[in-house]
Amino acid sequence: MPRPTRPLHGESAESRMRARRQQLLDQAFALSAKDGWRKLSIHQLCTQAGLNKRYFYESFDSLDALGAALVDDLAERLIRIGQEAVMQGVQQGLETADLARYVLDDCITWLTEEPARVRLLFSSAADNPRALAQRKAVIRKMAQTLSAFSVEYHQAGGPLPIAHVGSALLVGGTIEAIMAWLDGGIAISRDELVEDIACFWVAAGDGAIALTRRRRGEEQAGQ
Repeated sequence: MPRPTRPLHGESAESRMRARRQQLLDQAFALSAKDGWRKLSIHQLCTQAGLNKRYFYESFDSLDALGAALVDDLAERLIRIGQEAVMQGVQQGLETADLARYVLDDCITWLTEEPARVRLLFSSAADNPRALAQRKAVIRKMAQTLSAFSVEYHQAGGPLPIAHVGSALLVGGTIEAIMAWLDGGIAISRDELVEDIACFWVAAGDGAIALTRRRRGEEQAGQ
């Protein structure tokens, strides 16, 4: 579909298109959170958003494409919340354990105050093949982001294979723990959930650093 190019009331066509795209994403989240993804239709979505169907197709070629974009949108927000919390925590001079709790508290609070965020990101995406593929990419990106931060934070001096392994385990395990907590399978408060997960994150990080130092020592001894 051709994209509009003329400004309107001082707002560029590109800016208006981005606003409509975000409006559709926000409305899709609200509707799918209420009734499930499979009941969502383009007609219903556009009606609720107050937009003509042609505005749907200027950004998405199908509901599957919209679902994948919604997963990506939520993931970007979550990563940004985590990164901002890291910067704030570091500026406050928090030690490792306190920093882990601080960052996880912000991320888990954002996820669980609207449980549909967790389900759309990590569960109900299975209703949509493109969203499911995007979900896998999102988890991989989260693990890569955590791995890169871990290497920098611990001043490891370069990429560490164990950082990739640990990050994948921590991200995947944290997701499963949050979903189990939301489903009532873990009978603790949200503060306790944050503290427990943070404890495992710190223990995994300390263990990974200790193992890396031992391996490097063995390599140097063997030279």
